[in-house]
Amino acid sequence: MFLFPSLAFLQNKKLIIYRTNGGEDLLITITMPSIEVGTVGGGTVLAAQQGVLEMLGLKGPHETRPGEHAQRLARMVVGAVMAGELSLMSALAAGHLMRAHLMHNRSLTSTPVGSRCATPGV
Repeated sequence: MFLFPSLAFLQNKKLIIYRTNGGEDLLITITMPSIEVGTVGGGTVLAAQQGVLEMLGLKGPHETRPGEHAQRLARMVVGAVMAGELSLMSALAAGHLMRAHLMHNRSLTSTPVGSRCATPGV
């Protein structure tokens, strides 16, 4: 698989930077400047949300540092986004993504003519 020394793109208000360090490792940086999470108020009064926050040790405000629980929750969300991006990249590199799309009814033979892409050659 060929990777550019550095590749960055902005998608849905998140910046993802892929780069390598001499071809040995893949380094991924994800920045989500406008992520909105909370551990107090709003939907956190619902049982399911309270249960998850409690399980993560983030229910309610931090005793001494206001906002600490929300910051930790945001880091967990970004970690999950990074895992998803890495999974997507590996599926693309191995060709699994295209095979899955074709296998699960995303092929031209199963797409009605009126719904097909009008782009020439596609």
